[in-house]
Order: sequence, then C-alpha cells, then structure tokens
Amino acid sequence: MSTPDTPSANAGASMSERPDYDSPWKEAIGAYFEPFMRLFFEPVHARIDWHHHHEFLDAELLKITGDSQLGKRFADRLVRVRSRQGQELWLLIHIEIQGQADTSFNHRMFQYYYRIHDHHPEAEIVSLAVLTNQPDCSRLGRYASEHDGYGVQFCFRVHNLQDWAIQWEPLKAQAASNPFAVVALAQLAAHRKASDPERKASKREIIWLLYHYHYAREDALALLRFIDWMLRLPRALELELRNELITLEESTKMPYVMSFEQMALERGEKRGEKRGEERGEKRGETKALLRMIQARFGPPTPEQLQQIESADIPQLDTWLDRLLTASTLEELLDG
Repeated sequence: MSTPDTPSANAGASMSERPDYDSPWKEAIGAYFEPFMRLFFEPVHARIDWHHHHEFLDAELLKITGDSQLGKRFADRLVRVRSRQGQELWLLIHIEIQGQADTSFNHRMFQYYYRIHDHHPEAEIVSLAVLTNQPDCSRLGRYASEHDGYGVQFCFRVHNLQDWAIQWEPLKAQAASNPFAVVALAQLAAHRKASDPERKASKREIIWLLYHYHYAREDALALLRFIDWMLRLPRALELELRNELITLEESTKMPYVMSFEQMALERGEKRGEKRGEERGEKRGETKALLRMIQARFGPPTPEQLQQIESADIPQLDTWLDRLLTASTLEELLDG
C-alpha cells in the first residue's frame, strides 16, 4: 500500500532497520507525511503541491526553540512544503501524547509560532497540533491577549484523536487507503484502559487490517513496528498472538510475522526456552529501554543507569509500557 509520496521501500528502511532513538510518532510522520496530513488536516493537505519535494527542518526547529519546552519535545516536526500556488509554507506540527493540554497550551503554541516567525519573517507558518488523549479540545486552538479590541489573536488547527474513539469502524475503513489510520488506531488502543487480553484483541484487530487490505510487505513491517511499540503485551500473550498471526499467514500467503519476530529479537525476546536466552532477553530489553529514555529525556544519571541495569524483566516491561505517558525520567522510574 505504497503511495507516490511515501515510497514503501524508503519507509520500510527508515522504520524497521534504524535504532529506536526517535519517537514512533516522529518516525511515522517522516515515513507517511502525506497520509498524515490527509487524515488529520485535510484543508491544509489540499493547499500543498504534493508533486513538489517536502523538507523536514527539525535541526532548524531545535536551533530556534532549543531553550524552550518545544525544543525538548521529541514528537514535534517542522516541515517546508510548497503550496499549489507556488508559495513556501512552513508547517509546525506538534504532537501532545502525554497528559492533557490546558489553556496554557494555547500560549505555548503562540510562543513557538512567534519564535519561528522572529527568525524567518518571510515564511508563512501554519501551526498544527494533534492531541492524542484529550477528552475535550473546545478551549484549545486560540490564544488572545487583548483589551478594548487591541492586542494579539492567534489561531491554530487542532485535531483531537479521541474524536475517532467513537468512530473506530470508520477509522478502520480509512486504513484501506491511508496507512496513518493504522497509526491512529494503535495510539487509540494504547490509551484505552483495558485488560491485557483486551489489548491483545485490539492489537490483533489492527494487525489484521494489514493482511485484509493487502499492505505491501515493507509498509506492513514499518507499521508493525509502530503497533508493537505502542501495544506491548505480556510475553505469554505476545507469543499467543504471534502464533495466531502465523496461522493467518498460512491462509493469506503474506509473510509479515517472520520479520516481526526479528523485531522481537532486538528486544531479546527469543522464542526458544534455553536458560541463557532469559539473560539475552534482559540485555535486549535494557538496551531498548535505554535507547528510548535517551530519546525522550536525555542520558540517565549514573544512579538511574544502575537502577535500570539491575532491574528484572517484569520491571523493565513496566517501564517500557509507561514510557510514553511519563512526563520525566524520575516519574518513570519512581512510579
């Protein structure tokens, strides 16, 4: 299911081979930028000339906002595109995954806007925000500081992912032609308060779409990586699910899970029963956790590193499950 804007071979290479040092959202937007815009911001998508190359300006974003909260957030992207009229547009994309945004969020978005505008006044900046776990976004999207009709008004587009929670089936249908719908489904399922068997059922339902809609193998592996990151399961249930998928593959003739198993090996989860493999699993999970902590929070202190390296596998699993919802490394390790 490749698109002209996101060649499947490139997407697969960027998301299934490189180390896990970026957030899954950042990787997914990089690999599937056009489908992302089409799903979440259709009016802006319609303005863009998709035959023209788009450029990610994350290094520029970090330079401009490096002393602000935005510069430390791992899921933000700045993208230069060309409009259908030939104008240059800079899209500031902010993803709010953890917690819930309050009205101060509007002010922060304005701060990010004027910092970029101050450095590049010639650019038309389009500010976009996706909130993945926000019950109500009605007070978000507008910042005003004015009196007697004078002052500043700033408006930006907000997409509330939770709006899709009651439109689960339509979102599944979108996955037929838009791979980012799979990303959205995985994030929604990750935010649900559900038992492990319910999470397994959701994970299987989402993965099944890749077979049902005949995704190209490279795209399927890229999306499987995201799904696996977001919807971690206890080892026994994970093995059950993979066995079910292997059975499914025998009927569909689409071999995804063999490479999916390779992703598991990167976390040390070999399927054999040798005694030494448990030590390999712990080393793999520790290494994966440290990579993701580095991406989210920066390097741990020596004390935190010792705490992580001395943890057992269940504790490592707990930290991995909570990684995207913890606000700080201290909150992650102390909870």
